[in-house]
Amino acid sequence: MSHAAFIASLLVSAISAHPTAGPTSQLHQRDTKPAANVTSFVDVPRSSELKWIPCYDTYQCANLEVPLDYENPSLGSTVVPWIRQVAANGTGTDLLFNPGGPGGSGVQFILKGGGKQIMDLTGSKYNVVSFDPRGVNASDIHLTCFPDDPKSRETMPVDPNSNNKELYAQATAVNKYCSAVNQNTTLRFAGTVAVVQDIMHFTTLQAALKGEEKPEDSRVWFLGTSYGTVIGQTLAALYPDRIGRIINAANVDSEDHYKGLIKNSVSNADKSLRCFFQLCAEAGEKKCAFASNSSNAQDLETRFDDLLAQLENEPAQYIIPALGAAGIITRRAVLNSLHDWLYVPTSRFPLMARGLAGLYKGNATAWLETVVEATEPNVDGPFNYTSAAQLSALRFVTNVDAAGRYEIRNVSDYLSAVEKYKSTSKWFGEKYATSNALINTGSSVAPPKSQLFAGFKKTKTKNPILFLNTNADPITPLVSAQKMAAFFEGSGVLVQNSGGHDAFNVQSSCTIKHVQMYLDTGKVSEEGTVCETDKKPLVDAVVKRDMIGLGLGAW
Repeated sequence: MSHAAFIASLLVSAISAHPTAGPTSQLHQRDTKPAANVTSFVDVPRSSELKWIPCYDTYQCANLEVPLDYENPSLGSTVVPWIRQVAANGTGTDLLFNPGGPGGSGVQFILKGGGKQIMDLTGSKYNVVSFDPRGVNASDIHLTCFPDDPKSRETMPVDPNSNNKELYAQATAVNKYCSAVNQNTTLRFAGTVAVVQDIMHFTTLQAALKGEEKPEDSRVWFLGTSYGTVIGQTLAALYPDRIGRIINAANVDSEDHYKGLIKNSVSNADKSLRCFFQLCAEAGEKKCAFASNSSNAQDLETRFDDLLAQLENEPAQYIIPALGAAGIITRRAVLNSLHDWLYVPTSRFPLMARGLAGLYKGNATAWLETVVEATEPNVDGPFNYTSAAQLSALRFVTNVDAAGRYEIRNVSDYLSAVEKYKSTSKWFGEKYATSNALINTGSSVAPPKSQLFAGFKKTKTKNPILFLNTNADPITPLVSAQKMAAFFEGSGVLVQNSGGHDAFNVQSSCTIKHVQMYLDTGKVSEEGTVCETDKKPLVDAVVKRDMIGLGLGAW
């Protein structure tokens, strides 16, 4: 899943967008014969058969028409876009990939270079295949609360400075409205189970194209990161006999996901920030500006807490006449940014050090410059919800999966949850509680029976599953990987000793070796295996940037 957006963007942007376009969306009405090599999915014909065509110079594309409900095809169809990057040998196994979200576009991930990154990770033996899940990017289900009048969202202003009772009331009202206007739309067909069914349908069709004897028994190979692990875990639970390989990296507690409230999301978040303090102290002031004269991590943590206390008492002011800008920097704003930056230590820790050092010295402009640099497109980072459509996918896919099972029923329940999150993470618990924890309040959307997930149970898959996690992930903690692995007999948990959301964001030759061994042999890592990273952010000169910074996230 992607990380939380704070409440203002979560509510304001999310209500601007949900699925109503249906199977006859204009996006896919151009079913004419495509050019020799198309550069837009608009020009890729939709078909209930799997038909690959050359696209974007070096890829293969397909618009696969699938039933909204596989058990009731009369309800209509929708389109799922697929993209394929073929390995150099031309005969590799297809490895399906999902970059996270909900809301992450597999198509865009591949087109931005993610396919090459996956090939480098897996040894370049496998074809990389990805797709836009229902409700995402170029798919045929579009998600919005205001299909006829997007400007209507302006009548529902959200104050990000509201107290927790007000935030709960606002979120509940918005979700009730969005549920009401989606009673007769295709939103209910955009849940994770439907996505898993699409994956298996694709796998069967692709096996038939390759001439396999029994395509209906073909095995799926899948790599999912963050929310992609919800897909991977659900895939294994529903189709255990068809599992070839599954790598779940940066694991979500999917049992909680289907209940609408993930309780342990930030349980390693403080540890993740302490990794920064430790590395900063080790690097020293020359490499980490925030280190100053401090010699240990505890000194830096104390300095940081002092800074937060100062901002709580008196927010920092910035005045930039040349830009016509003036405003304040609050404790909440600093913590919101830091939590996002913890996802990718290699590229973000240097920015954190510079920004915190400036802010600690009273230079608010230095902090603003850091924030701007961290949001530039050329800086590798986590999957960010930068559009209303992406926020809508986060909200509505999560709503459909929860299917009314959200455990918080009133404001009293919510206030108790806020305190629990704050006790779990002193720095980031409140951020999570006032954003992601509110996604399902008031929602009443639910999938059809054929797409309602019944829950996890002890399962033996055809081949074992590899679970991969860092031990200081700020949003998908190691305990989630351990918990979910326990449902699947013979699975293995590979731990990387680092911070970062997803082990692939801090390079480790050890981790890559174990991943390739699993793909090549089907053997999972031995219990207790812990991989170290090749180099330490801040401390060592890191030449390679974050391996996968194009589309990861967790809600």
